[in-house]
Amino acid sequence: MKKRLWFILVFFLTIGLAACGDAEIEEADDKGQEGATSDNPEEQDDNQEEDKNTTERFAIGDTVNFDGVNITLNEARIEPGGEFDTPENDQFIVVNLTAENTTDEEVTMSSIMNIELKDAESYSYSTTILTEGMKGQFDGSIEPGGKLRGEIPFDVPKSDFYELHFSDPFKSGKAIWEIPSNQLAQ
Repeated sequence: MKKRLWFILVFFLTIGLAACGDAEIEEADDKGQEGATSDNPEEQDDNQEEDKNTTERFAIGDTVNFDGVNITLNEARIEPGGEFDTPENDQFIVVNLTAENTTDEEVTMSSIMNIELKDAESYSYSTTILTEGMKGQFDGSIEPGGKLRGEIPFDVPKSDFYELHFSDPFKSGKAIWEIPSNQLAQ
């Protein structure tokens, strides 16, 4: 009986690890297509291998192609909260994102599993609840060719800058948007 349980555990662990891999991350051009590449096939292969193993950094307004999904950080702003929303730290920061599925399969976005915000001291913050001033959630499935736009609130202390991290928990690599405090809309 123990051998059978051990075999089943090893089998599922092997399957799970086989599903893990590197995410393909690159800046998308203005038309929502993947970024420009070299005409030389050898250089293209070298560039693709380097891209798979690096963390890319972007700015507000940039669109990133993350495994066939174009993700844009449209805006980052400070929200005051309301009668029932008081920040435990210094302020609420809300990020507004759009995801466009350019693949042939449905994809799922999760503000809890895919997104985190870090401050200048590298402290990480996950999404919080904010009932006022929000325009939709960045959670759900996106059909092929479809889009999802939503907002994610964070309760954070004041910082010189923030970094919005997007990743797939089952793959390595992430896209990071840098958000200087002086670029936060009020």
